[in-house]
Amino acid sequence: GERPARMVVRLVTAWWRGTARPLISDAGWFGVRWIQLVGLLHCVQEYGIDFSTTVGSSMVPVFNASSDVLLFERLTQRISGWRCGEVVVATSPKDPEARICKRILGLPGDKVVVGAGAPDAFEVEVPSGHVWLQGDNRAASHDSRHYGPVPLGLLQGKVRIKLWPPTEIGLVERKVLPA
Repeated sequence: GERPARMVVRLVTAWWRGTARPLISDAGWFGVRWIQLVGLLHCVQEYGIDFSTTVGSSMVPVFNASSDVLLFERLTQRISGWRCGEVVVATSPKDPEARICKRILGLPGDKVVVGAGAPDAFEVEVPSGHVWLQGDNRAASHDSRHYGPVPLGLLQGKVRIKLWPPTEIGLVERKVLPA
């Protein structure tokens, strides 16, 4: 017969070739595919689309005061820039951990008349590299009237679709409104 040491080597070699190596190879391919998927999802979220929820009543009646789910995209501003009347998601100028959702009412170089017709109305020239943001619900919105023009670098994307609640699913329209 065969020596025990030689038999062990033969069994281990057969096990390695038949079972272990294919399992390790499959696990490796799974790991590679998982990393590719995570990378793809990151790129879609960073450069394509993302989701946000509403908190606060600054955009009522366009959005409810809480729990609306919005889809915003980050691509078209890279191609065509920002336009007055677009609803955007931005990093809050007061809290870098928070997002705000407002409408663009002034672009760099625009003269924005805030509170036109009111006795306390004033005019602001939007500086280069900034936009003027305001909520549609003026009485409940904390916006550029309080913290001034917002740097373009804080804008994250254009809100395109309201996804939740299901009874209110629809496109978010661009509307040019007075400040």
